[in-house]
Amino acid sequence: MTELLASDRAPYLLVAPDVVIGTDVEIGAHVVLHAGVVLGDRCRIDDGAVIGRRPRMGGRSGSPDAAVAPTLVGEDVVVGCHTVVNVGAVLGERSWIGDHCLVREGARLGVDASIGHACTIGRDCVIGDRVRMQGYVGLATGVVVEDDCFFGAQVIVNGGLTLGSRPSGPPVLRRGARVGSGSQVLPGIEVGERAVVGAGSVVVHDVAPGVTVRGVPAR
Repeated sequence: MTELLASDRAPYLLVAPDVVIGTDVEIGAHVVLHAGVVLGDRCRIDDGAVIGRRPRMGGRSGSPDAAVAPTLVGEDVVVGCHTVVNVGAVLGERSWIGDHCLVREGARLGVDASIGHACTIGRDCVIGDRVRMQGYVGLATGVVVEDDCFFGAQVIVNGGLTLGSRPSGPPVLRRGARVGSGSQVLPGIEVGERAVVGAGSVVVHDVAPGVTVRGVPAR
């Protein structure tokens, strides 16, 4: 593990020697910036956040070891209190990450994306521009969310590793799709462009573009 050095830039701040910090960056107390982190101009890292963390996998985990890669925080990004952004993640300009979130290694967030309180963005997820997520949303590994999508609170988008009996491959949500609070999208599903999933639904089949579905299973 790369050495972390105390910095007087903020109370109890720990920083790896190669960290790059842009101009007019605000950093709260008890923040940790690991090796390879680049903070863009005018971003804000709130109290207790950890950026560039390389996770330790459990003994029975099927996840690969995290690759060494830069962790890039774009200009004007806000990272909330006690949020963890793992190594290799990329946060697009003006993205907003709420408190107590987890952004897994290799995930990519687009410009102006907004991620609510306690969301989990899985490993290697791709989140488009202007995507909005309310609190407690969970995305499995490799989920693709195109531009302008919306998620209500407590939506879960499952991956093949979560439910092994489903088709392989992560779900894809096409541009402008909207998923209501408390819904679940099963592995291998495609939610079409500007489709709407009603609150509390379980999506077990692809949803055609522009169609509204609801229920368990969603129809």
